[in-house]
Amino acid sequence: MKFVKHLALMAMAAVAAIALGGCDNQEEQTENPNLNQDLTLTVDVEDITATTAKVKVTHNGSAADTWFGFVTTEVDKNEKTLIDEAALAFRASSDVAQLRASKSYVTILNELTPATAYKYIAFGLSDKGEVYGGYGVFEFTTAESNTGGGNTGGGNGGDNTGGGTTSGMRVNEAWSVSYIGAGTLYDQQFDHIVKVTSTDYNPYLLTAVYASEWDPEGLLELGGYLVTDLRNYLTEFNSANGTSYTLADMLFVGDGYDAFNLNPGYYKAVALGVNEQGTLTGLYAVSETFEVKEQVATGNFKAWLGNWEVVGNNGVSYTINLSNGLANKFFIMSYWENDPDFAVKVDYNASLDALFFYSQLVAEDVNFGDAGIGDVYFLGLDDEGSMYTIEAGEYGIGIAGILDGGQRALVRYDDDSIQGYPFFDFMFFVVDIDGKYYRLTNAELLEMPAAINPAGGQVAVAPAARPTVRQNAYTKAVRPAKVYTPGAEIFNFAR
Repeated sequence: MKFVKHLALMAMAAVAAIALGGCDNQEEQTENPNLNQDLTLTVDVEDITATTAKVKVTHNGSAADTWFGFVTTEVDKNEKTLIDEAALAFRASSDVAQLRASKSYVTILNELTPATAYKYIAFGLSDKGEVYGGYGVFEFTTAESNTGGGNTGGGNGGDNTGGGTTSGMRVNEAWSVSYIGAGTLYDQQFDHIVKVTSTDYNPYLLTAVYASEWDPEGLLELGGYLVTDLRNYLTEFNSANGTSYTLADMLFVGDGYDAFNLNPGYYKAVALGVNEQGTLTGLYAVSETFEVKEQVATGNFKAWLGNWEVVGNNGVSYTINLSNGLANKFFIMSYWENDPDFAVKVDYNASLDALFFYSQLVAEDVNFGDAGIGDVYFLGLDDEGSMYTIEAGEYGIGIAGILDGGQRALVRYDDDSIQGYPFFDFMFFVVDIDGKYYRLTNAELLEMPAAINPAGGQVAVAPAARPTVRQNAYTKAVRPAKVYTPGAEIFNFAR
């Protein structure tokens, strides 16, 4: 792990409080102010035949902006009425697997009727069924007779059978991909194991994708992403551990097993042919769709849920709320620095019955009024008064556990396996506006170690969208309606 350290240029004491302002157009405010009302979706349809069409949807939002798309023959019906009806059906089904979050999504419509007018509509839709933002629509008419079009290929299960080709990829009938579930692999226990039974010696990598995102036409793009991501991981792993693993060391040949950390939902496991140079061989296979269900929360996990008073070594205290993010996997922490608007993902280690706090991107493209558009981060401050960004990857800041006497406590994270790992005394929110760093709040910082005690009363879960994964910043584009005022500027340096 490489740490990117930045010296503090001003005192840590905040001199300006957060002033939460409403949006300029109050009539546009919805029940959930954190939904991106500026979301814009664009729909394009091409490769239209008598029975198929290729649909591409793009939008200007972030990965947190979920949307829903559907095709209809009711081309003369009011589009907003069609959207309301689709949202109502979604709320009735509560099938969040229908939602998509991809900023660029391609799907193939099959079994269309020849010589028929259609509309494909895409619109912002939350997991609660709330419609938000704008919508995209494309009207098209299928051909009178089937004039061809690309073979959308096949697979060994799920939606694709046979040995067809898809955008240069071909199903390898020698591979059979299946979901095993929980089990032991490499002397470790995993919840989600995938197996490939192979009768040839072609090398491959394994991955898992949401079933709703499965797109045979996007296999080349998926493979490129998989190889790039794996290479980046190996670079960081080798740097931290003094090893020299290469992509060739990660390839499977013959029967293979791999484990994945999957949230609840419907998935497909995919084997993609890759050679030692990282080039796709053009072979693939896909599993049947399988479902991952949320675990039943253990007693230890449930004992962490609720309101807690965290009292720092310097006497500063926050009353926080821990709510269920994913049973036995992670919590959502609200009200750190007594802030009601931004929530933090906190990992749970079941074997230690402990909480692990990591640096993370909390919210992108937040409107700070005259100060500009900024990203909100949760970062660590070390015992020398220096901040560490996440440009080189997320890092551990603090750990909460139970002491021998039963007292719950928060201590700073210390990884002796990494030379020069910092000692973090504080965890705090930071706003990045065009490379200038600000405190988010005017709250005094709580110093670790800290005692954690049960707190009475009701602390509502923060309304901010819950993060699902830790991630680096992406392109800034969205401007939410809610306007914030940053606290004191404390960092100002060139990246």
